[in-house]
Amino acid sequence: MVCNGMRKSKIFYGWFVVVAGFFVTFTLGEAMWSFGVFFKPLAAEFGWSRALVSSAYTAFMIGFSVSVIFTGRLVDKYSPRPILMASAILAGVGISLCGRVDDINQLRACLFFAGLGGGATWSVPTATVQRWFNHRKKAGLALGIVISGIGLGAMVFTPLINYLIIIYGWRNTYSIVGALYFAIIIASALVMKKSPVDSGQEREGSPDVPASLGDEGLTTKKALFTHAFASIMIINCIVVVACQTVTVHMIPHATDKGISPTIAAAALGLAGGFSFLGRILSGIISDRMNWQMTLAFACLGMALFLSCLLFLYETWILYCFVIFYGVFQGMRSPAHVGVLGEFFGMRSLGELIGITAAIAMMLGAFAPYVAGFIFDATGSYFWAFVLVMALLFAGSIIAGKMKRPLP
Repeated sequence: MVCNGMRKSKIFYGWFVVVAGFFVTFTLGEAMWSFGVFFKPLAAEFGWSRALVSSAYTAFMIGFSVSVIFTGRLVDKYSPRPILMASAILAGVGISLCGRVDDINQLRACLFFAGLGGGATWSVPTATVQRWFNHRKKAGLALGIVISGIGLGAMVFTPLINYLIIIYGWRNTYSIVGALYFAIIIASALVMKKSPVDSGQEREGSPDVPASLGDEGLTTKKALFTHAFASIMIINCIVVVACQTVTVHMIPHATDKGISPTIAAAALGLAGGFSFLGRILSGIISDRMNWQMTLAFACLGMALFLSCLLFLYETWILYCFVIFYGVFQGMRSPAHVGVLGEFFGMRSLGELIGITAAIAMMLGAFAPYVAGFIFDATGSYFWAFVLVMALLFAGSIIAGKMKRPLP
């Protein structure tokens, strides 16, 4: 009876971990989705080309890529709390210092350090919550809630940052954003803690958790050399390339078509808001089907609705894009980390999340630069968006055909 009560108490605390993880990923909505709002103010201030402005975001993504592997490996072994606190310091300071830059290299350096802090906000909460809920009901819903923080963060921070830039200027806005990032991560870190299974506190006598749970699954070395891992890696690279291209260039593209910056910023935030819905739906769908087919469906939907940007002549087309593309993009994020746990188990989950994210982010870091280069060369984003659509269709096919590796 006492053991049953303790088990229920631990499951109950697991939902506090979910809420804390939600607010950690909430900051990713701020860090990743908001750069498009700063894009034209930076270009106007310094006279930089779109490719040059995009290179600063590339620096952020390189830092993020380095960090996400390292922090993913750390969270497989240690408590998430100190890792997140270090993240808060690095990213909060890096973002704040962006408001003090005078040239492109300074901006790149600040965003690189912000990225070094930001990597933990992906690998740590996604790995931690899967360990808390592995082999339990509503595991997909729990992961979907955690990752939905990105979408809500984008919906909240994108219009907020646009408003702050109008009132206080882009320099002061960077300082405010950095302080908010620091405060949210620190508060969330105080709640996050290691799963009781990984701590050896819940191994015997539990009908929900097998005794070997902490060691269950393939090692990193074995997982890396499977066809399934290669497929997941390719899909994630494709989706990150698409997401980074859209996140950075959607607002400039919309304003080029005559849509006001305020409406464009609100639309980007709305895309994040509907991705929030998609992330929740992804968890619910996976609890009834599986993560693999959810991933394939999400990539297909992203490809189809990206076509709206090719015919962006009216505001309603922009909102059609952000609603449907946002939902499918949101479905993809939990499906990616969920299929890693589903295919490879919990043993090296944090490191596998880190590796897939890092490689994809490293490649995706150059996607906004390439899209900016295409625009500078052709005067249009048309071919950049067509290329992204073709990649997403390919990703959907790969996701539908991949097979779970043998244990």
